Amino acid sequence: MVFAKNVKGSGFYAVHLKAVYLRGGGGLSAQTTQGDIGKMHKLGLSEAQLNRGNVIVDSGTTDTYFSSALSGPFNKAWKELTGTTYSHNPVSLTSEQIGLLPTIILVLTGMDGDPVGDEPIGEPDDVPNYAGNTDLSDNPRDVVIAIPAAHYMEYDPDTKKYVPRFYTQESSGSVLGANTMMGHDVFFDVARGRVGFAESNCDYASLILSEGGSISKPPKAPVQTVSTKIEVPEKVPEEQDEAGVTETHEDGGDSNPTPATENQPIDQSSSKPGADQSENNATPYELFNNDKPKQGKSEGFWEEILDDMKHECSSTSCRSVAALIILVAMVVVIVGTRRAMARRRVVRQYQEAELEISDLALDSDSDDEEGRYVDEPPMPRIT
Repeated sequence: MVFAKNVKGSGFYAVHLKAVYLRGGGGLSAQTTQGDIGKMHKLGLSEAQLNRGNVIVDSGTTDTYFSSALSGPFNKAWKELTGTTYSHNPVSLTSEQIGLLPTIILVLTGMDGDPVGDEPIGEPDDVPNYAGNTDLSDNPRDVVIAIPAAHYMEYDPDTKKYVPRFYTQESSGSVLGANTMMGHDVFFDVARGRVGFAESNCDYASLILSEGGSISKPPKAPVQTVSTKIEVPEKVPEEQDEAGVTETHEDGGDSNPTPATENQPIDQSSSKPGADQSENNATPYELFNNDKPKQGKSEGFWEEILDDMKHECSSTSCRSVAALIILVAMVVVIVGTRRAMARRRVVRQYQEAELEISDLALDSDSDDEEGRYVDEPPMPRIT
């Protein structure tokens, strides 16, 4: 396994991209010799252009997205190698034709510093994911990742066509998604700030069959038998028994000696954890660390939305639609709130007017000294 440097201290894993190539004739492996350089078409972008906005490695993103700065050089090289225009429209291709499409080659800055001990042994030219002594990079131990067409061309069984899943339309930043990691073992080393890559065929079916298993039937669990045979020792004379007890006390052992037995039944509840043990345990087993303080409902809700947008909505068009939806929702909430407040204000003013009218009516009526009803103020008399 070779290691690329993680250039971010927290958050997403980010690598430094040194160069991007299109290799004519396809191929699955990233191993390159000096004789293969003639097949390489370098996309002439500077490292500053390639790394504007960070290049993150994200297994939660299905496809791979690059900044729009790569679009022009990529389309030009694709046209020269295939004679067709690169687009995301579904195309009908055979598996042989897929194998001949260009392979995307990424060159990443390798991990520097003192060796840890798990780096590959041998010359860089013999390690598939090293640049080696070629013109790919000036450092033989820079990391080279190959993305063959079998990985970036997604087959749709409904239409029986292939759809390209390598995008070059991001305004800033790039994402190396799951289809970049296909065919690799990937190791996110948090402690040492590095990301490891190793080419792998990931042939799970062959692995199961080589071990004598079946893909359709799960392997049978071995049945463990426990012998319950107990041999009772012969009766020991009382004198020897007392002596044995005395010696046991002198040695500091248990004062209640137990008879020697063979093949004693195993107490499974104490030998290995099970359902009964987990129920009696005061702190149940938890897969994730739940010691962190829990956030409020609203804070966790918005954080979850933003996290989903980062992972599943990486393209510019998707983010634009999501932003428009959020903006419309905010406008609806604000308008609804203002209308509710205005309605409450009108109702309150109406209630206050009713109270004032009733108070005026009560203040205008009174009784005279004899208990008769009179109007106040008194009506003027006409003489």
